[in-house]
Amino acid sequence: LLMSSLLPLLIGSVVCLAQVKIKRLLAYSTISHIGFILLSLAIISEQSIDSFIFYIIQYICTNLNIFLIIISISYIVIKSIDSVKENMNSLIKDISFISELKNLFFSNPLIAISFSICLFSMAGVPPLIGFFSKLYVLYSAVQDGYIFITFVCIIVSIISASYYLKIIKVIFTRNNELKSLNLFNANKINNKVDLIVLSNFHAYLIAVLTLFILLFILKSSLILNSTQ
Repeated sequence: LLMSSLLPLLIGSVVCLAQVKIKRLLAYSTISHIGFILLSLAIISEQSIDSFIFYIIQYICTNLNIFLIIISISYIVIKSIDSVKENMNSLIKDISFISELKNLFFSNPLIAISFSICLFSMAGVPPLIGFFSKLYVLYSAVQDGYIFITFVCIIVSIISASYYLKIIKVIFTRNNELKSLNLFNANKINNKVDLIVLSNFHAYLIAVLTLFILLFILKSSLILNSTQ
């Protein structure tokens, strides 16, 4: 289990550095996070199992919120359209490349800030919930004498922070060639198409999960007592 935790940490973090597609980067970053999960499972102590459950809970919430945000950026519901074949390809576009996130902050500040909070949490920036999940795993590893693999985890966290920050940098980069698109309002294109890009329920889920990631430190006992 220790070897199985070491390999994903190294492979996932190194391969992520070369990715230009957002979903592929998130897939390889999951491999890196699996390394933390396997490490906590390999130690076999009460504290490590506690950190194991806590890490899974926070990662599910953070990763779910990230993909909800990606869907909100690319998802378009067409209410009425006169010529579907002519407009479908130009109106519905999946977000594939990281570069496509340019101008997001200037068109939708709330979505951009929520996305950044999730990425900071995945990188382990305090005081977000992702920082505490990594802290508890590393603390339990140090308590049981796994100093070398703890050092590897710290190096991997630094590397992972670089590619998460790369995404955040793109989000806050202005692209003058793109026209702003308000994801929360209905827009009309060529007087033919009405777009509803984000439903109230979708926005509510993103808001709740973002606040959960952001405000964990204020009510941390709610999750920690449950995992214990």
